Amino acid sequence: MNYNFTPFPVLETARLTLRALNLDDAKAIFGLRTNKEVNEFIDRKTPRNLSEARAFIDRISTLAENSKGIFWVLESKSNHQLMGTIGLRNFEDEENYAEIGYEIDPIHQQKGFMSEAFKAVLNFGFKELELKTIEAFTHKDNDASIALLEQQKFTLHPERRDEGFENNRSYRKEA
Repeated sequence: MNYNFTPFPVLETARLTLRALNLDDAKAIFGLRTNKEVNEFIDRKTPRNLSEARAFIDRISTLAENSKGIFWVLESKSNHQLMGTIGLRNFEDEENYAEIGYEIDPIHQQKGFMSEAFKAVLNFGFKELELKTIEAFTHKDNDASIALLEQQKFTLHPERRDEGFENNRSYRKEA
């Protein structure tokens, strides 16, 4: 499959606009990606300054331009605030497969925003991209993430491992 994310597919839900990340989001992305609660179960390099946040935004933009991944910002329709992110990447053409990744600012957790975003992205992935499988890797102790995945009808695949991340577990959803 050859994915084309130009023009960038903006997705709408009742309370959210899922749009492309841009350099104006650098401060909010820096805050999100350096938040201790957000990173509690994520093993990643956190940006040290706004310049590194901008470099991350550039890398994400290049992924979409090269059809290697797509990354949306969850923006509130009511106040245009960046609340979190969600994306699809690591596409495998032979299996019509992608991984989903997501994060949301703790002040917006437990309010259904990520569920809304998830439904829109799953619909896009299965209908527009014709994916057969979407997989999420989440830390075995991240109860909120596991609950979200189970709510979205993802199933645990205990035999599957996230290489290099021994505490992560695989959850999959088939089209």
